[in-house]
Amino acid sequence: MAVSKKNFFKDHYDWLVALAGLVLLVGVVFLFITSDNLTEDAARSACEIELKQRTPAHKNVPSADFTVLDKVRNAMAKPSLLQVPSDKEGNFLASECRVYCKNPDVAACHKPIPFKSKECPYCGFVQPSEDSAEAVRGGIDADNDGMPDAWELKFGLNPNDPADAKADPDGDTFTNLEEFQAKTDPKDPESHPDFLDFLTLASELRTDKLPFWFKMANPIRNGYRLTFAVTAKEYHGTTSAVEGEEIEFQLVKAKYVKGRRQDDKVKSGWRVLKYNKKEKRVVKPGTEQKVTVDVSTVDLERVSDKRVLSAQVGAKAVAVEEQIDLQWSRAGGKKFTVTTGSEITLANRKYKVKALAKEGNASKVTIVDLEKKTEKIIQ
Repeated sequence: MAVSKKNFFKDHYDWLVALAGLVLLVGVVFLFITSDNLTEDAARSACEIELKQRTPAHKNVPSADFTVLDKVRNAMAKPSLLQVPSDKEGNFLASECRVYCKNPDVAACHKPIPFKSKECPYCGFVQPSEDSAEAVRGGIDADNDGMPDAWELKFGLNPNDPADAKADPDGDTFTNLEEFQAKTDPKDPESHPDFLDFLTLASELRTDKLPFWFKMANPIRNGYRLTFAVTAKEYHGTTSAVEGEEIEFQLVKAKYVKGRRQDDKVKSGWRVLKYNKKEKRVVKPGTEQKVTVDVSTVDLERVSDKRVLSAQVGAKAVAVEEQIDLQWSRAGGKKFTVTTGSEITLANRKYKVKALAKEGNASKVTIVDLEKKTEKIIQ
């Protein structure tokens, strides 16, 4: 009988696989035990050596900045302890006042810190003082209303309410946002942007003229009746008045209301004060003969402001004064027609027009603040 030849590996392969796995396991355990004995410095050195031996795939990549990581690690190693609030700052039922860290890199911090903190205990950022330019002009704006939280807290506003940007707590017609932009106090009605900053020219400088001219004088029993030529076409061409009487115009087309004719006379706004009869001898042009010429004048008074103006007979364009239109854009808008000496009121403040002038093609108006006694030129 034939005996088959035995194969050791074939007969014991399962034991051999198990033995190889056991050896591998022992090796892994040995490596784990030996690597665990490395100190932190040794592990760091070994890592640095390995990194230096490697060739970087991208040579232009800048080195990593571990500044933020170091700050976080230091903060974790030495965490700041919260102090128990005193009786003045609060108690366990009412916590102390806190604000967000003013670090401009919001992603890096933006944590609530004690209001009086000079430095953030989390990121180490030095906090700007309450009255500094950084605190007022910049910093965190939690409600995105254009006013930084520090400025809102300073004036008693709510840094979490965007609606207060349009509020006007002092009633000076300027919103809280406008007061912030102008660096004024939103709680003081006397502290606000200059009203004149919102006053602009609405027309070019022009010369106002009398709507009539002195044509002649006829003697009557008690003086003279003066005749005036009216320049506006909607009135009759001439009108008359005596001393002490206001000049009136008569409409060319009478007005009717419900079929009844209305008074067709319109007051001119000018009153005759005095007629000054005067003649002088002049040489007639082209000859040597002297003739008598009427150079009489009439003194007129404007009813509205008692201004007196003298008009000579035959002078057809008598200048009254220069005037210009101004537009104020606050409180719904307001338009003024002013002359030198005019007074205007903007909100609760009075101003006086000191002078009107024209430089080249540009007009300008000098206005005086009657309360502050300051001047400003609008052009």
